[in-house]
Amino acid sequence: MARLTWGTRAGRVVLTSCGALAALALIAGGFYWWGGPHERRVARQVLAGACDGVLPSAELLDVLGEGPLRSGPGRTDLREAHGDRRQVTCAVSRATEHHAGHPTHDASVEVTVQGVPERRGGGSAEDGAAEAAQGHGPLYPDVPAELPPAALGRGWQGLFTTGESFTNRADGESVTTTVLLDCARDRGGLLVTVDVEEEDGTLDDPRRRTAYARIATATAAKASRQWGCDAPLGKPLRTVALPVNADEDVPLADASGSCRGVPGRGGRVSRAWEGRPAGGPFEVCVVAGGRTGMPAGAPGSEARGHRLVAYYGPYAQAERLRQRERHGRYSEKPVPGEAPAGRLPGGGHWATATCRDGSGPALFTVRPSDATDGEAYATDDSGGEHRAAKPSAADLAYERTALREFARRSAKAHDCAAPTLP
Repeated sequence: MARLTWGTRAGRVVLTSCGALAALALIAGGFYWWGGPHERRVARQVLAGACDGVLPSAELLDVLGEGPLRSGPGRTDLREAHGDRRQVTCAVSRATEHHAGHPTHDASVEVTVQGVPERRGGGSAEDGAAEAAQGHGPLYPDVPAELPPAALGRGWQGLFTTGESFTNRADGESVTTTVLLDCARDRGGLLVTVDVEEEDGTLDDPRRRTAYARIATATAAKASRQWGCDAPLGKPLRTVALPVNADEDVPLADASGSCRGVPGRGGRVSRAWEGRPAGGPFEVCVVAGGRTGMPAGAPGSEARGHRLVAYYGPYAQAERLRQRERHGRYSEKPVPGEAPAGRLPGGGHWATATCRDGSGPALFTVRPSDATDGEAYATDDSGGEHRAAKPSAADLAYERTALREFARRSAKAHDCAAPTLP
């Protein structure tokens, strides 16, 4: 039998073929190891080590992909301000892979899970003092919703929002989903907040919206089991609606969601931007006059509108603390948390109601569109300042009437007592 060597033609053909096959095997093995099971295993290890293990791998990988992933701290301000509270916060991101040979994109997810203590207070000054003693700074992540957010539904106390306002459209890349759980046997609750930013993501695709929201519901379910909350959970999400846009107003007389029952005021208040369905832990109703699609605060609009908000549980607690820290030390009049009802610094009014679920007093506010949150001057879209308009007696009367109807309907839907009104 002829010996195969590089010196013979047959030997060169066979040896070259064997070398090519060996190279292909190495490439295939490398892809299998680094681009297949190994990469997935590393990605899952990153997720398992973040947020004390309460992150749901499947839902996060559905948004971020299988890697490479990196984790880091999230919401350090919350951790520093309230380090004694039971909470975890983390951020996981997927960086662009340069020269990867396949399409890549940047994406990041920031998650906060916080224990919500059981409260039985009725909104007295003593309750407010006890709340204030918990610390300074933000207590819970904000819900960036000037317009009504979308409710998750399917049995979840949850919200989905892009943070879009009347004057500024959301960038289409950043969304916030919150889920509130009521733990079993008077153990308080859990609040989960998830912020997602995705390059080239589109909120017009209901599959992407649902994928973002499922991170929050799955995190809530996993945290409930691991933290001994044992809360009743909602059903798997099928789809998630978009929050209300600036051009999605309805005649106020036809309102059937969060604005149902709010009175009109002739042509000055005749349109409504409302959340559907009502009944979530954070409800928003916006009313204004003017023509359809031209809300108060929009460029070219001279109509004065009002924003009504119902806060429950941790949202009410956080807003009371924010008001006290911003205005309490400077105002001679009481602010939310120091009295059951009153007039807000900078414009508007508030009311409260005692709720039977142990979540603490609910808070209801109404603010005119030109309210300044206690400042003497308001800032317009161009960066200039103008003195806030002084409301007339009729304006103040309408605010109180609108707040009464909004708070009464919302409190009844949440099984709370009749509100204490200003």
